[in-house]
Amino acid sequence: MKSFYALLVFLMMIPFVSCQKEERETGTGKGTLHINVGLDIQVVERQSLLKSTQQTEDFKVVIYKADGTVAMTFETVMEMPEIIELETGDYYVEAHSDNDLPAAFENPYYYGISDLFTISSNAQESVTVTCQLANTIVSVVYSANIIDNFLDYTTTVSSVTGSLVFSKGEKRLGYFRTLPLEILVELSYQKLDGTQVTKTLSGSIPDPLANRHYEIQVDASINEGMATFQILLDETVVQVEIVEISDESGNQQNGAVGYGEILITEIMYDPSALSDTEGEWFEIYNNSGRTINLQNLILARDDANSHIIADPIELPPAEYFVFRRTDLAVDVTNSHTYGSDITLSNTGAVLAIHNEGTETDPGALIFSLNYGETGFPGGSGASISLNPSLLNAADAVLGSSWCTSTSAYSTGDLGTPGEVNDPCQ
Repeated sequence: MKSFYALLVFLMMIPFVSCQKEERETGTGKGTLHINVGLDIQVVERQSLLKSTQQTEDFKVVIYKADGTVAMTFETVMEMPEIIELETGDYYVEAHSDNDLPAAFENPYYYGISDLFTISSNAQESVTVTCQLANTIVSVVYSANIIDNFLDYTTTVSSVTGSLVFSKGEKRLGYFRTLPLEILVELSYQKLDGTQVTKTLSGSIPDPLANRHYEIQVDASINEGMATFQILLDETVVQVEIVEISDESGNQQNGAVGYGEILITEIMYDPSALSDTEGEWFEIYNNSGRTINLQNLILARDDANSHIIADPIELPPAEYFVFRRTDLAVDVTNSHTYGSDITLSNTGAVLAIHNEGTETDPGALIFSLNYGETGFPGGSGASISLNPSLLNAADAVLGSSWCTSTSAYSTGDLGTPGEVNDPCQ
């Protein structure tokens, strides 16, 4: 994506011929020596991504003294005379295209500045001004899921100086001044009962770079009337940069977690070594290919008990994590204590994990199962666990995919908290 123009500037000093003696005889009696500088500019184009309508002949050129004072300005390269007078001294040159807008589609802005150079008497000097892309490029790509299943969708990218709306079918590149950018995504879909729902997500690119292309990939799916959302940022040319996405409450989250990206893989609802109020716990597994921030996700049981995860917990892909009722329940570091917020019934219950929301109105469903349904094993003094060969959302909800644990853990009960489950025989 790197693009630049080079303005090759030849500065040649030539003496100004004066009749100093004659001036002294007929003028004020004092003579001066003026230095004329010949200026010849050639334009060399290299790997240009400028539109064909934009030419370097239209670039504005400004010559500055070393202290920042403007020495000379030319609105376009074409307007510059072949000979320009400059006094001896130190200078630098700036050149740029004449389209510096806060935000616009298909509007690459180029800027360059030379190194400091010195004009000396009777000397020839040359300087090159390299003009590079000086704004930040943004594009938005909507997945096939969104195009096929959502009624309408827009992404608004904005800075303090301007904004662009990427609507359905928008494939143009957006060019922004290199300032912090905010992202607002609005997705509309229709529920099974015919009502229309709009979900709003937000995020940011806090430190964008010039001459870089940021591609925002928006994906969403609808599962049983509920929507899950994920927004990824892919920055080409340089290393991928993580963008924090939040829902409309404004709380930060690394993108909404999609359905099935987290699985519930083990449940201890009836411990023997400890009382239920001390020894209950359950385990989750990151089934995605990315690290998931668990902060603000909601744990729920039968829509009656819920717990909001307040801690900023990072769960790497293919790793396990344990939620426990008390610190005594399991002795593992990859755990979080939810206290009395959730109780696990010995006769079965719907256990779920949701995206960020409130306890009464949780966000989109990530995963749920009813461990009291037909086919789920019993577990007194032992956890029930998902067969480690069936780590997917479709199998994880089936009782036939589960079995009773056989390995002992810290309390003496059977289970594998925070580790790979025992295989089902």
